[in-house]
Order: sequence, then structure tokens, then C-alpha cells
Amino acid sequence: MKKILIIEDEESIRGFLKINLKRNGYEVIEADNGELGVKLALKEKPAIIILDVMLPGIDGFKVCKIIRNEDEKVGIIMLVVGIVMMIASNFII
Repeated sequence: MKKILIIEDEESIRGFLKINLKRNGYEVIEADNGELGVKLALKEKPAIIILDVMLPGIDGFKVCKIIRNEDEKVGIIMLVVGIVMMIASNFII
């Protein structure tokens, strides 16, 4: 079973991803901040990491850099929903 790490501070997004990934046969581990995400990535060696850009503490870009320095081959999918929403809200006003 392939292992996927979700690093996302929004519990609702994390939960949605987790449910759908588990339904499709993946083992899911999760972190709600960058620091924990780095620790789990290095310890658990997931096949894929789903990584939010906007995290409390260490942001997603820094997390990605730290993980890439240790493992160049792990697949990393960057989530940018928060940034898109911030940009969109500036145009709605």
C-alpha cells in the first residue's frame, strides 16, 4: 500500500483528502504544520506528499526545500488554494 503524507493546517481540507485517498487504498499520514510535516516525511518516507503552501510556522516552500534536500525523488504536490483565495478576495472588493 502506497503511503501519502498530507501537510495541511485546515482540518476540513485534510479530512476531505484523507477520506478520498483511503477510499482509493492509500495509507494516509497527516500533519497540521510544517515542522511536524518535515519530521513525518523524513521518518515515514511517503511515496507522495500533498503540501499546503500557507502553513503556520515553516511555510510550504521551506518545507519543500528541506524535504528535497533529503529526498530528491519523493513526489510533492503543492496546494495553493489559500493564495488563490487571497488574490481573488482583493478583486471582489
